[in-house]
Amino acid sequence: MPFFEWKQTLARSLSEALNHPDLPPEKLVDEFTFPPQIELGHLAIPCFSMAKKLQKPAGKLAQELSQRNYPLGISAQAAGPYLNFKISPNQLFAQTLHQIVEQKENYGSSTFGAGKPIVLEYCSPNIAKRLGFQHIRSTLIGNVLSNVYRHLGFPVTRINFVGDWGSQFARLVAAFELWGDPSRLNAENLAPSMDHLLEIYVQFHKEVETRPELLEKASECLQKMEAGDSTSLALWKKIKDISTQAMNNTLKRMQVEFDVVEGESIYISKIEPILKQVKDSTPARVSEGAWIVEIPGISTPALIQKKDGTTLYLTRDIAGALDRYQRFRFEKHFYIVSEQQKLHFQQLFGILKLMRFSWAEQCEHLSFGTVLFGSEKMSTREGRVILLDKLLDEAKALALQECMQKNPDLANKEEVAEAVGVGAIIFGELSTHRTRDMEFDWKAILSFEGETGPYVQYSAVRCKSLLEKAAEKGPPLSSLPEASSYAFALEEEALLVLLSRFRSVLFNIIRDNEPYHLTHYLIDIAKAFNRFYYKHPVLQATDPLARDIRLSLVKGTQNVLENGLRLLGISCPQQM
Repeated sequence: MPFFEWKQTLARSLSEALNHPDLPPEKLVDEFTFPPQIELGHLAIPCFSMAKKLQKPAGKLAQELSQRNYPLGISAQAAGPYLNFKISPNQLFAQTLHQIVEQKENYGSSTFGAGKPIVLEYCSPNIAKRLGFQHIRSTLIGNVLSNVYRHLGFPVTRINFVGDWGSQFARLVAAFELWGDPSRLNAENLAPSMDHLLEIYVQFHKEVETRPELLEKASECLQKMEAGDSTSLALWKKIKDISTQAMNNTLKRMQVEFDVVEGESIYISKIEPILKQVKDSTPARVSEGAWIVEIPGISTPALIQKKDGTTLYLTRDIAGALDRYQRFRFEKHFYIVSEQQKLHFQQLFGILKLMRFSWAEQCEHLSFGTVLFGSEKMSTREGRVILLDKLLDEAKALALQECMQKNPDLANKEEVAEAVGVGAIIFGELSTHRTRDMEFDWKAILSFEGETGPYVQYSAVRCKSLLEKAAEKGPPLSSLPEASSYAFALEEEALLVLLSRFRSVLFNIIRDNEPYHLTHYLIDIAKAFNRFYYKHPVLQATDPLARDIRLSLVKGTQNVLENGLRLLGISCPQQM
């Protein structure tokens, strides 16, 4: 019974003891935390809120509750206003390792989310250009959250709603008409084709500073596209197809897949009735020839149609939200987009509420901080961008160099370098809290020392190596050893406790929609494993029971590390 179940059991017992209508088990279960040192206990609950409801000092309540008998042999001890619980390591070993061995890659899974459809929209780049490093945050955050929600039983739909329409695409079409070379637009040579598109896109935004009439040309291009002009649409489709293929190739390297890949363009033919619905059901009005909606509580009116009659990203997002609810009947729709788009989503959700859609409350903007390099934000239109493929290539090259120094005879070195290099980028990116800004730093992101992805991968590889060497020296573990009489050392107990917390960590991730919980946890596991490994002999253990128990801990560690890395979208090589 891992810690998630222990918390539920203790919450029920505490609620029964407190006997207060405002302290049900489902409220108490969220109060649990972990003591700072394992010597203090395995689980803890602060008594402040419980004491306030019962109108008594928190320390006194903790002392009273420590005197009670708890189920399953759990002991309790008061530590000021905290109540610390300790579980028998012998019992914890039997139940946790049994689940890990039995469930393997499903360890930590749950049916909790069954029947609760979740839609996650992430990545969502403007596809007329190659993916830059600034696209990685939305992509990786969304990938981890979708993996974790699915692991906990939620039906998940992963959507990549790409920008294949609107002003930015019209500007590229205009730029290609002015300076494009059709011979350099070839699906067989993706990289040169995408380089050419970036080149003319940057040129457009440089020249528009002295030639404002270029904006008028781009506006004319968009009008022609929305009117169905065949020449404009043929160029648009060719650019779209080439850049979509380039995008998919890059995403595949990071193990990112989608259930639905759609562009804004799919809603163009349906936009007129939706615009009419918005205008009829909200206080929409004409302002300087354009249509706007004033939303209570938001100072900036929402622009839903330009004076030239063309649509906007907001208009197409309204169409997308209506369509997705009809298709997926979601309980939650998460838009994983940068903090810079906060106003956009306030306007989107505000309009949906004005349209009296009750499910608008189920839509949520999961924002994240900005990616910076130096003191500036990345900007494709200004040519200030770090291409994601080139970053991944550089990471692979550095990983290959590092791995060959440590293991010159490494087999499948290119495959290992790809897994380690790309894994380092993914882990480094997800090691920052979601809402914090991130400054691009080659040294920090590509470091293979300290609290990094390669450190976690190497720990998992070490586990695998130990198990292979154990099998060479004797029969492999065929069943879980009986541990009721075993005296667990502190390092063994600490590792065991962490292995037992895996599902609790996954629930913390969906509680906060914060992937950082998983990277932080995997580092803790790797550190605890290495402390255990250096302090206690495994293969050289003189006591056969100690050897088998330690090998079981090694096997459990390998499983949890590999499961966690997989949820992050990181491969674990067989050797390093």
